[in-house]
Amino acid sequence: MREDIVSGVLPAGSLLKTSELSKRYGVSTNPIREALHQLGGEGFVVLSRNRSAQVRSLDETFVRNIFDIRTLIEPYLIRVFVEQAREEDLERARAVQHQLELSHGDQVEWDNLDEEFHGIMYKRHFNGEARAIRQRHGEVVRALARRYPISSARRATVLKDHWDIIEAVEAHDADRAAQVVERHARGAERHLLLRMREGQ
Repeated sequence: MREDIVSGVLPAGSLLKTSELSKRYGVSTNPIREALHQLGGEGFVVLSRNRSAQVRSLDETFVRNIFDIRTLIEPYLIRVFVEQAREEDLERARAVQHQLELSHGDQVEWDNLDEEFHGIMYKRHFNGEARAIRQRHGEVVRALARRYPISSARRATVLKDHWDIIEAVEAHDADRAAQVVERHARGAERHLLLRMREGQ
């Protein structure tokens, strides 16, 4: 259902009726209700008090709003990691980074490795709500990225940003790490918006 929303098979603004979706996906209504609840939490679906569901418009305004929040949350998360980072964390981050550098696979493989890289730095943060918001927004961004794949130039920038983050953490420079993470998020925002416009 998520893929159908992102691809436009289920267009923005359309009402999502459990009975119709049950027939469409060949399952009972209970899994459909659970899926709608999950997609509502991820931001793909708007749920109203009368239990109706509607596909959210994944437009430029929505993308900007997501990244405005990410540029607040991620610097906050990385600052704590700088204080708590262990050598094994950095070793794992470097290993994932090397996998990214060698990756010539599809968008899903790239996204999974990218998420693993950042997850190393955020997974132990004490603020579970901040982590959950970032995770929900990440689901939207990764889904959109599958529709509007990352360019080779953007991949090169991402790799450089990752090394800059690692270096800042190694130097115990929380301010620098926060600056790079914010730059990284804004770069992702600009690239995704550009790809969306090109796709239109």
